Amino acid sequence: MTTYIPFWSNDPTILFNKTQLGKLWPQSAMAFEENLNAISRLIILLSVLGFLFTLNLNFLLIGIITLFVVLFIYKMRKTYIIKTLLEKKEGFSDMGHINVIPEKTIPLDNKLTNPVTLESVLRSDFYPTTKKNPLGNVLLTEIMDDPDRKAAAPSFNVDVSEDITRSAKKTVQYLNPDIKNTNKQLFGDLANNFELDWSMRNFYSMPNTRVTNDQGAYGEYLYGNMPSAKEGNAFALVQDNLRYILI
Repeated sequence: MTTYIPFWSNDPTILFNKTQLGKLWPQSAMAFEENLNAISRLIILLSVLGFLFTLNLNFLLIGIITLFVVLFIYKMRKTYIIKTLLEKKEGFSDMGHINVIPEKTIPLDNKLTNPVTLESVLRSDFYPTTKKNPLGNVLLTEIMDDPDRKAAAPSFNVDVSEDITRSAKKTVQYLNPDIKNTNKQLFGDLANNFELDWSMRNFYSMPNTRVTNDQGAYGEYLYGNMPSAKEGNAFALVQDNLRYILI
């Protein structure tokens, strides 16, 4: 299974990871984030060498500016991908519309937003991931205290999955205050993190992470494209005819 390599803005230590340190040149076989990380390592190396040989601070300044340019390219590509995904239609096309009266307690906000970054969408449109509830499932106390809570962020997204893992680590520290720095003692090496990922597979976000489900969308899915003879649909008018056959 291919291991996901994050961009250095999400995990700066990836630039100096011993398994990635030798990647200084972009290659077609590497992912986009890996190529940007390789370019960034090369920029840092050339900037430091230029400064050591000339003692000219301009090399460091140019290196920092170039790293910001790489970061800008990553953010722009991420924004473009998000907007492209949001503009695509989901699943069914040209479905009929019915007047389903939603309950007052069910907020129906079907408008698509154009976020600047994915992080802004995750913060504003979804239930926050915390150390007390990493997966964002509905707690029993929220049924009465927070009936209009938002849905949990999609855990299949890489950024959300990493956020859940970080929150799970904070949960361990929160539940074990006697252990100092659990990130180092319990999750300090690759084997520990592998065991954490293995144990996390038993936990997942429920299909519905709101107190009330989206009854309006469910009714649209069930009955939104149901033709009937009342509407004058040609197939519906003849399907009860004894001579009607399906060909």
